[in-house]
Amino acid sequence: MLALIFNFALLLGAHLTAVQIRLRIPWGNPLGTEYQGAPVEFALIILAASLISYGIGMLPLASKLRGRRVWLFGLSLLMTIGGVLILIPDVSQLQMIYFGVSAVTLGLIAIVYPDRLLRRSPQGTLWYNLSQLWKARALLQLWLGYNIQSRYSQTILGILWIILLPLATAGVLSIAFSQILQVQYDVPFVSFFLSGLVWYTLFNQGTLNSINALISRMGIMNQVPFPREVVVLLSLGETLVDLIFAFGVMVIINWVNGIVPNGQYIYLIPLLVILVCFTLGIMFFVSCLTVFVRDVPQLVSVVLQLLFYLTPLLYPVSQIPDRLRVLILINPLAGVIQGFREVILYARPPDIVTLYYPTAFALTLLYVGYIYFITNKDRVTDYA
Repeated sequence: MLALIFNFALLLGAHLTAVQIRLRIPWGNPLGTEYQGAPVEFALIILAASLISYGIGMLPLASKLRGRRVWLFGLSLLMTIGGVLILIPDVSQLQMIYFGVSAVTLGLIAIVYPDRLLRRSPQGTLWYNLSQLWKARALLQLWLGYNIQSRYSQTILGILWIILLPLATAGVLSIAFSQILQVQYDVPFVSFFLSGLVWYTLFNQGTLNSINALISRMGIMNQVPFPREVVVLLSLGETLVDLIFAFGVMVIINWVNGIVPNGQYIYLIPLLVILVCFTLGIMFFVSCLTVFVRDVPQLVSVVLQLLFYLTPLLYPVSQIPDRLRVLILINPLAGVIQGFREVILYARPPDIVTLYYPTAFALTLLYVGYIYFITNKDRVTDYA
């Protein structure tokens, strides 16, 4: 029964993913209303295909085959594509290719990827690792509190450094863009820039902190047994603490500029969850991969520099030429940052449809990154 539910969820998710991809890619024929506007028929065909494949999988011979989940999902996919082309003839073959590619990608991520990497033992399952991490929550709290207290204890300005850096950056760029280049904004540039920079810094700093998260704590990991995920979450926790202070400063500056907090701030919570999932997925990958490939820090620095300019932090989305807008649409950070701006600067709820892609991307990245991390975390001490 779990296989039936799993196949149905994956194929339905593939349909939604394909619709989002087709809406974002401007090439080819326009997206047909039948493909986008027939979710009930599509869902029923997917359900029928899943039921038939599940019934075939219950046969004595089929239940003994290796890779049963993989071929059952493939059978469901083929029957779904055939059923849609027959029962919804207005759906084009191009749009079904998008659906097929999305389904295969999700199947690789959700079925093949963990089956190939995770060990066939209780200690190698996803739920076991999550339960062990939950038991270590007290260690994470104590360690995080100690790091926060000790990080600025020997500095003169202390925690003010968290505030001064974004303010200095915003001040310099404000002079460059609003005074020298005469770029027009509908709100003061400092407020416009900080409403994006505060959140981008969480991603940027979290990724940078994860580079040496495992390497710098290799000694204690060799001496004390604890879930290795704690050191990655520790780096994320420190970055979240910095975010709290930076957010407070941003609110004060916005208030001075006439932009007061509003009731739409409630939407900051789901937006922050999406951003944290995206950041944590990257951190799991980077922290583990750095141990094996020491060129990763240089590559990460280059990618972060490119993302800074490809994410609409310095410029509004409306000023991007149409031929270059696809670069922004495929960047999952862009939709999240724009959502934060809508809430903070314009007191409007974020566009939910625009957040479909960043949400799916963030959750998938977190899932894949965590699977990769728990699969390789026991090998990191061999590369110290």
